[in-house]
Amino acid sequence: MKCTITVVLLSILFNLCLTTLSPPSDKKTQKNVKPQEGARKNNVLDRKLVVENAYVKDILKYHATYHQDVSFRNFKNPVLGYVTPWNSKGYDVAKTWAPKFNYICPVWLQVKRQSPSVYIISGLHDVDHAWMKSVRQKGSQSNLKILPRLLFENWQPSDLKAFFMEPTANVEQEALINEVKKACKQWKFDGIVLELFSQIGKYIEKSVKFIQKFGLSMDDNDFKLILVYPPFRGYPSDDFLVQAFNEIYPYVEAVSVMTYDFSNPQKPGPNAPLNWIRLCVEKLMNNEDSTEKKSKILLGLNFYGNAYTVNGGGPIVGTEYIELLKNAKNNQALTYNNKTGENYIEIRTPQGAKKIFYPSLYSIHKRLELAHMYGTGIAIWELGQGLDYFYDLF
Repeated sequence: MKCTITVVLLSILFNLCLTTLSPPSDKKTQKNVKPQEGARKNNVLDRKLVVENAYVKDILKYHATYHQDVSFRNFKNPVLGYVTPWNSKGYDVAKTWAPKFNYICPVWLQVKRQSPSVYIISGLHDVDHAWMKSVRQKGSQSNLKILPRLLFENWQPSDLKAFFMEPTANVEQEALINEVKKACKQWKFDGIVLELFSQIGKYIEKSVKFIQKFGLSMDDNDFKLILVYPPFRGYPSDDFLVQAFNEIYPYVEAVSVMTYDFSNPQKPGPNAPLNWIRLCVEKLMNNEDSTEKKSKILLGLNFYGNAYTVNGGGPIVGTEYIELLKNAKNNQALTYNNKTGENYIEIRTPQGAKKIFYPSLYSIHKRLELAHMYGTGIAIWELGQGLDYFYDLF
């Protein structure tokens, strides 16, 4: 009898030791969640996935699924999607969900001043005609346009002075405009998205007449001009930008307002608070109720996020977000902030604790509601960074 009791006790002690020495079970995290992929009969709204405090397990399970009718539009206002050469998934997204977009903007082109009145457009090696043809065919019902981004790159102070200040400025500007129109004709672009303000410094106030001239000239040739526009940040230049918008919007197809990057590793927090986006719209509207003005505004919508640590952290895209979520506790949910209209989550990873701000179905839904209320469009930066089920909302 004593022998039997001894054997039983030894067995219990042995099992207790195994429990103590073994690594923590994966059941405490989300690493065993198996994701589903591909088309579904119902969209995320019908599947009740658009909720304030989504469970991590549902994000991991359903993020790669989407409504089988990729041509149906929930959001009727104009939508622009940026695509970058360094994120190839964006090219596939543009093809798959082409009917959801009015404009696709591949980030391809730069313009430089080579010598007086001589301008060179670089980046044309990235142009993919087969992809452009496919996107246009699939987006035919929305009359989708392809407008590459054009960036003023590495202009010297002497170049900017000649372009905006010298007596020959008109000649310089005409030379650049003609070079752009020539490229649009040769490469079959529908126009361009011009990023100018972030590159020209003190000459920003001299740019309005140029943009007006540029827009008129492009329109005369049936090309579209969309202008990248800074958000309201409380800078001294903000008042000028509000006034400039009143002078610019009749001459352009739209302005793509960069309502993102509100926070950074030096000032951690939400990517684009909803109250700030609302402020940016109201500043540009300047107490006017103009349907035309509203329709020319494309509110920036980030499809990237940030993972902050005690040492700073930095940007993350969808694939990185999903990997980080696998470290979340079982049954952990996102936290929603009513003031900022964003979700976040705090998790522990092998590299340490992280506080993660990344778009959710609910936060995107709230921004689309805001855009619908004001009558504005949306500009997504950028398509390759998001999750597949985001596009059900558009």
